[in-house]
Amino acid sequence: MRSDMYKVIVERPRTGKTWDANAARRRDQFDGPMFLGIRAGYGRRGLNENLKPLKRFLHAQIGRPWSKVYGEISAGIDRRNAVQLHVFAHIDDMIAVDVEWRNGELIDLRNRHPWHHRPGLQLHQELYVDPRTGLIRPNKAHRSYGAERRVQRQLEIEQLATRFRHIDDDTRLMLIDGEWYEVRMADVPAAAGKAIGVYDVVLKRKLGARDDSQSDRQKLYGDCWRRDRYAKSKRQLSRREIERYALPRAAE
Repeated sequence: MRSDMYKVIVERPRTGKTWDANAARRRDQFDGPMFLGIRAGYGRRGLNENLKPLKRFLHAQIGRPWSKVYGEISAGIDRRNAVQLHVFAHIDDMIAVDVEWRNGELIDLRNRHPWHHRPGLQLHQELYVDPRTGLIRPNKAHRSYGAERRVQRQLEIEQLATRFRHIDDDTRLMLIDGEWYEVRMADVPAAAGKAIGVYDVVLKRKLGARDDSQSDRQKLYGDCWRRDRYAKSKRQLSRREIERYALPRAAE
């Protein structure tokens, strides 16, 4: 591995500041707090690391013993330097070192991010160290983040279709507690554009100024969810209506 790999990865200008809209709002908010922290309202710059050289190096080592490759990496990195030590964090994201076979699947025993790409302890890295031989192997089951997200999105659409139908802007058909209902949507009251005090018949509770149910409503209504709308009333569908709309049964 090239001796200046840590420079190639780390030493690049950071990207533009994030949260620009929120930063401007806080600076211009006259009725806000009298004092702000030194960074408050100005956003933060994002990381801009170039990981492709490290990725190319690791892929070029396929078929070699990981112990030798790791030794070469360690020889060129000073662990006393925090910047250089940061390289090892990226290595763990690219190659699974502590791996085990379980029921025909590769399991990452050191998975620090079980939410990343795949649930549980399944491999998300493109490479792994074969537990039987100690050699670096490609993970044939690997999918890119974009491909994984598309698969997940399709599953969400299919799952939503089993309990939700969009009729028009004001009408939804929803499976609630095992029964199909016609749900009537309404605009949130005009008070600051926030759902304060209105009762959502699907969530079965009032919505507050800083209500945590926004994500719940988004899961319920899918792409039809809007922050300024809520479920005002509902009516259980008859068997004839269920058949007319070709709605799946709750047990299906």
